[in-house]
Amino acid sequence: MSDMDLFKIRDSANDGIKIDLFAPDGKPTEHWLVVRSIWSDDFQSARSEVLRAALEDGKKAAAQKGESADKELKEAAVRRQAALIASLIADWSFKDKPCTEQNKTQFLIDAPQIRTHVERIAEQDQRFFAKRSASSSPGANRKSRSSGTRKAATAQPKNT
Repeated sequence: MSDMDLFKIRDSANDGIKIDLFAPDGKPTEHWLVVRSIWSDDFQSARSEVLRAALEDGKKAAAQKGESADKELKEAAVRRQAALIASLIADWSFKDKPCTEQNKTQFLIDAPQIRTHVERIAEQDQRFFAKRSASSSPGANRKSRSSGTRKAATAQPKNT
C-alpha cells in the first residue's frame, strides 16, 4: 500500500452507508436509506448541475417581476435543494416507489426532516471513511460541505 492510499476515499464515498428511518414521532420503522458521502461522484455532479440551474433561474427571474416571480424563485430553490440531497440517496426500502431521481426529490420535498437528516449524515466523513461498525454497514455499490450544499442549492439572485 502506498502512502497515498490513505487518502483515497472515492469508493467508500460512492458506496454509501445504510441508515434506518424513524417516524416523525421518533418511533422506529422498517424503512431505510443508503446514503452516499458528499464526496461521491453523484453528489459532486449534482452540485454542479444545481449551480447551473440556479444561474438559469436567476436569468428567468431577472426578466420577470412581482410576487409570482418571487414565489417561483422560492419554489425552484426548494426543488434544487431537494434534488441535490436526493443525489446522496443510493437506494431505499420503499417498495411502492422505485428509487429514481424524481421520486427521491419529491420524497425530500414532502419530508424535509429526512432531507436535513440525509444531508447531515452525508457530511460526516467518519461514518464513511473510519472503520465500519454495525450501524454503518456498506450500502449499494453504485457510482453516482454542509454550508456548501445548502448555499449552492438555495442561491437566489435578486430581482432588479
